[in-house]
Formats: sequence, structure tokens, C-alpha cells
Amino acid sequence: MKIAFVLLLLVVAGAILLVVQPFAGRGPSWAGPAADPARLQALVRGLVALGPRNDAAGQDRAANWIRAQLGALPVVEQVYTARGGSFRNLIVRLGPDTQERIVIGAHYDARGPFPGADDNASGTAALIELARLLSARPPPIRTELAFYSNEEYGLLGSAEHAKDARNVRAMISLEMLGCFDQPQRFPFALLKLFYPAKGDYIVVVGRPQDFQLVRAVKRSLLGNGAKAQSIDAPEAIPGIGNSDHRSFWRHGVRAVMVTDTAWYRNPRYHRADDTPDTLDYARMARIADGIAAWATTR
Repeated sequence: MKIAFVLLLLVVAGAILLVVQPFAGRGPSWAGPAADPARLQALVRGLVALGPRNDAAGQDRAANWIRAQLGALPVVEQVYTARGGSFRNLIVRLGPDTQERIVIGAHYDARGPFPGADDNASGTAALIELARLLSARPPPIRTELAFYSNEEYGLLGSAEHAKDARNVRAMISLEMLGCFDQPQRFPFALLKLFYPAKGDYIVVVGRPQDFQLVRAVKRSLLGNGAKAQSIDAPEAIPGIGNSDHRSFWRHGVRAVMVTDTAWYRNPRYHRADDTPDTLDYARMARIADGIAAWATTR
């Protein structure tokens, strides 16, 4: 009986280690220019100031604004028709023209008339900043920075991009990166045993089969000063697949989401008070540095 109990404990401990990855370690520091918190704040404020980003007109304004922030960088526009209008993904390609590629994406649309500062001007601002960082120190593999339309309305933009997922080695979705001042909630009470109660960390989210990618991204975040946790869990758990990474899962690509966990933490999720003054830009900068380090150490 004791042996059976010990075996059960070992199985449970092993499962926890696989899900939580508490000993991932720290990856290398980003060797390029540091992400700038003030610039991130200005980018979030600028995008929110454009007004609602829920329909074709609003997302068109946002796409034009993003192009302007990218300066002289070449941008590929992926145009598609949906919801009775025309929409655009914007894609910046950096690094050498290798056969394999990685994708880092963020959606720039917002739910309804809401400001969408955390959801997802924060991810958009980080992606614009990553364009600056990775232009200064190009990655060793073709890297696509993808600004997606219509995530809030069915993952339409990323689904369009993922139609050609050939040779995509890995994908990261930057989904809400700025809320760190709230208690952390969980879909299941058991998870409270394994994660901090204060939501002052970023989370790398993937499925069990994304284990190595989750570990690599988490290590890069930790190695660049970001407090990071991770979870490898089945997609059936609410929230695990709730962003543009899911479009790439559908095509057999390893993909993860980097997130402050949305409604599990941020009480302003999909509300009028999701405003730029509620975000922590210093923490967002460390996350951007960590993602840049990941992209350049493939």
C-alpha cells in the first residue's frame, strides 16, 4: 500500500513538473538595444487615441498608424474580405531568407467600442518595439512580425496568415502584456497550489506538445528580468487557446501565447476602463527584451 502511494505521488509530481516547469532556468540576455518603457507607453496611447478598432474603418485607421510607426521597414499587406468589409494583416519580415521561419504576432483590433489598452494595444506596442530591436540585431532565421486584424471576431486575421504555415518552426502570440497589479484567478482551484496568488508575472501558455517551446520562451523571459510562469495544458481548459496561436495549432505548428492571463487577472478586460494608465510599461519592456532574446537564439 505504501509503495502504491509513493508511486502515485511520483506520478502526480511528474505531472506537475510537466505542466508548471518550475525549474526551467534562465536563458541568455538580449544583446541588442533595450526596449524602452516610455516608447511602449507612447505607442499604447497612440493606438488607443485612434478610437474604436472593432470594424473595418477602425481597423483601417489602426493599420495605417502601425505602418507609420514602422518607418522605413518593408511591410507586406495581407488583405482579405470578412464581416462585410476589407481587412489587413501587416507583416514585417526580418533576418535572412531561410527555409524555416518563426512568427511573432499580436492583434491590433479591440472588442466593441472599448479602448483595448491591455487587450491588445499592449501586444501591438511590444511588436512594434520588437521591430526596432530586431532590426538593430537581426535574428538568424527568417522572422515574421505579424500584426493581425479581427482576433476578437473569430481569429480571422491569423487564420488567413496561417493558411500558409509551411516551414513555420514556431509561433508566439503576444496577448495582453500589461496588467500586473491584480490578484491572480484560475480556471480550477487546484492551480492555486502551483502559482503565485499575486498576478505580478507573465505566463507562457501552451499545450503538452508545446513543452519545449514553452520552456525556451520562459527561459528567455526569465533571463531578461521578467517574472514568468508557464503552463502546458490541454486546449480544453478555458483560455488556453484564446488567441492567434490557435490558428497555427490548427495547421500543426508549435505555438504559445505570452499573456497576463486576460479575465483571470485583469478586471478591466473588455471594458471601458481598459485604458493606458493601467499598464506597467517597465515590465512590458522586459518582456519585449525576452522575446527578442528568444528570436535571436534559435
